[in-house]
Amino acid sequence: MTRGIFLSLLIVFAATSPAWSADEKQTVEQRLQKLEEENAQLRSMIEKLQERLNGSANQNEKAADESGKKKKKKDGAQEDADSGKKDDASKKDEPAKDESKKDAKEEERKDFPWLPSLDNEYFQLGGRLRFGYFDVENEKRIPSAIPENPGGTFDLDEFRLELEADFSEKIRLYTKFDAVHESSGSELTEAYVEFSDLPFSSTFTAGLQEPFYRPSRDTRYYPLAGRAFWRDRDLGVIWKSEFDPVYVYGSFTNGLSMDDQELGQDDSAPMISIDRSDYDFDNNREFSGGVGVKWDFGDWGDVDLMGFGVFGRLGRDDISFLQNEVPGYGVSRNASRRWAGVNLEYDISHWDFFAQAIHGRDGELQRFAWYLEGSYKFDIENIKYLKSLRPLVRYGEYDTNLTALPYAFTGSLTWNRQQWLFALITEITNDVYFHTEYAWNLEDTGGPDVDNNEVLFLLEVEF
Repeated sequence: MTRGIFLSLLIVFAATSPAWSADEKQTVEQRLQKLEEENAQLRSMIEKLQERLNGSANQNEKAADESGKKKKKKDGAQEDADSGKKDDASKKDEPAKDESKKDAKEEERKDFPWLPSLDNEYFQLGGRLRFGYFDVENEKRIPSAIPENPGGTFDLDEFRLELEADFSEKIRLYTKFDAVHESSGSELTEAYVEFSDLPFSSTFTAGLQEPFYRPSRDTRYYPLAGRAFWRDRDLGVIWKSEFDPVYVYGSFTNGLSMDDQELGQDDSAPMISIDRSDYDFDNNREFSGGVGVKWDFGDWGDVDLMGFGVFGRLGRDDISFLQNEVPGYGVSRNASRRWAGVNLEYDISHWDFFAQAIHGRDGELQRFAWYLEGSYKFDIENIKYLKSLRPLVRYGEYDTNLTALPYAFTGSLTWNRQQWLFALITEITNDVYFHTEYAWNLEDTGGPDVDNNEVLFLLEVEF
């Protein structure tokens, strides 16, 4: 009985076991097929992700290349120079001194990143703030020299914004806007376009800009020659070409109006000058040209010598100013303008020397001005808020062919002048300076001496 039951169970097991193996085999095959499908999907996702990563990398490389093309190449200012303060592959078609003595800070600015504008161009934005205190002697005897601010006063001398736009490596826009300009309100100081790397190693600038014979300066006070002939900007075009070591300038501008201008920070004892705010749309265009040469003597220093001339005509307003505002000029309507001058710069190690002489004839008025200055820069190390000291001494003279009149209301316009300037420019840290300047003014008034010496303390911050 037991044996029969056991045989029956064996038969049943034998009959059913092949069916179980088939079901199990079918289940394994389905799982393998499902795994292969999932692997294929995973491979597809990985390939798509890799494609997206590669595309993003290519876009970044392209953007970097475009940005690199837009970056400003190393220029030396300055600026002209100042720039050269200021540069002057840039500034900016700068004056002769800016061309030869480019300020290190202006050169470093060339490496700063450019920002995109709304029109997909690139620009840089900077500026300068000047805040100071000046005190002038209290002259009481001579009317034209009575000070406006006896006893001294604080003054927000300047708040300037500078914008440079880069359209290509060869076309750039430079602008300077003074929101506060010597207590006279706002003023567009400069706005011109520069085209560089032209044939014959030349540069062309067009717009409101400095005359090419205007040198850079480290002091707030202008030399007498600067007050008389080149302080202000003019509307026109300037071309420069270099054939090392010789360079050539050519200029065609509106020509600035004649006017009077204060001698220092205080609005007193004015001298004959050019109008810094009138662009003079009268029909008196000016042509000017200059030829210079630069010598590099290695350890013996660098020399830059340039001669220049200005040829033009006076406008109706200029003749009216000479006849009505300048005592003793007379009624001549001679409208010719002829200026000639020379710039000489010598730099060796930390020493800087500069000299300029200009003779000008405007109608029947003749003026001659010259000055010489020298400075030495002491670099300071291991002092937190003191990077350098630059003592500077300048002496200049200004003469006219007029008879000196001491007591006329505008008698100071007829005076011959001499000026000593003693200055100490302290570099506190990068782009922060403190000026201490003393102007010792001497005038040939035709009468008593004038007490109008002036001292200035000025904080200058550039950004």
